[in-house]
Amino acid sequence: MMHVREEHGFTLIEMLVAMVLAGIVFGATLTVLDVFQKNNSRDQLRNETQDNARNAMDRLVRQLRNVIAPTLGTYGALEQAGPYSLAFQTIDSNHTAEGLNKTNAMRVRYCLNDSNPNNEVLWQQTMRWKTAEAPALPSATACPDLSASDWESSSQLVQNVTNESGGQNRPLFTYGPPAATEVSQIISVEPSIFIDLHPGQKPGETQLTSGVSMRNESRQPIVSFTVTKEGLHQEFLNASESHDPDGLALTYQWWDNGTELSTTSQQFKTGELVAGSSHTFKLQVTTPGGLTNSTSKTVIVQ
Repeated sequence: MMHVREEHGFTLIEMLVAMVLAGIVFGATLTVLDVFQKNNSRDQLRNETQDNARNAMDRLVRQLRNVIAPTLGTYGALEQAGPYSLAFQTIDSNHTAEGLNKTNAMRVRYCLNDSNPNNEVLWQQTMRWKTAEAPALPSATACPDLSASDWESSSQLVQNVTNESGGQNRPLFTYGPPAATEVSQIISVEPSIFIDLHPGQKPGETQLTSGVSMRNESRQPIVSFTVTKEGLHQEFLNASESHDPDGLALTYQWWDNGTELSTTSQQFKTGELVAGSSHTFKLQVTTPGGLTNSTSKTVIVQ
């Protein structure tokens, strides 16, 4: 007699337990995978943002190294120098010179839009012209200034900038020397960009900093002279202390009480003057590039 062999299977409870365990394992796996993908996406976005910032920094430094004086006969290099806005003229090497703009100059502005302190945006604006002289610098201070009559192009360079995040006041641009009180006295620029895709979360901010000395800047000559008594009621004018910071030769012009003297020498002795009379001597020095500086001194003839 043949007996039917028993066939044992999973009970319903066993099946439910197995399904629950499988769900937990798969859920944990998917959670880990999701975290990995999010972290990978954040890392890629962070790297892209940092690359954009580096490219913007390199572009700015190159343009500053090719900076030119705003107009012939003026000293300094920058047209605008604020903590979050910078404007200057530079040589446009990517375009062919047109019209009377023989030097192929262009105007560039970098500014920070801080309307969202947790996601500030660095903008670049450019202007080109065909005339011999550059148009006046636009007076609008908005970033960006989207007036079609002001700037030819406007583009976002870097997002997720946090220089002012959390109420902080970290300038985008720092200038040197620290004692400079006018834009024309600035000879170096240090841009500093803080980047954070997720403020308040790890890994935190990234800071990119560079510095450039403006080698093509036109600097004002230093003017100084002394007045000493020499001979009978005569004065000796000596401008040997005057000099050009770049070592260029100077030309000299002298005035006595508003009347220009015929001499153009660095040192000059007056003729006999009236004893007790007052004389205001003025000296103006000029560089080969047309930059000038002047000073005056008043003496009583002894």
